[in-house]
Amino acid sequence: MEAIVRVDKQGRIVLPKDVRRALGIEGEAEMVCRIVGNRVILERFSVEAVSKAFAELEEIAPSLEFDTEEVEGEDKYVDREYALRKIGL
Repeated sequence: MEAIVRVDKQGRIVLPKDVRRALGIEGEAEMVCRIVGNRVILERFSVEAVSKAFAELEEIAPSLEFDTEEVEGEDKYVDREYALRKIGL
């Protein structure tokens, strides 16, 4: 699926209805924004999206060791704030 979107003066975009529907977004949602080369990748925030980002990073730099930390919160495996800090948001 492709869509052309416009960036306004404040840097905002509106995701077209078909894109929101495909992502299962109804109302407000949190997105993970990554830059890969000259591409902007927006993914609906989820534990799976964060795990995928770490898996991709591990493929690029397999010699890096990742710290793990057990936390309490919304998800017993990944705390939202901790995950956002780890991916640089």
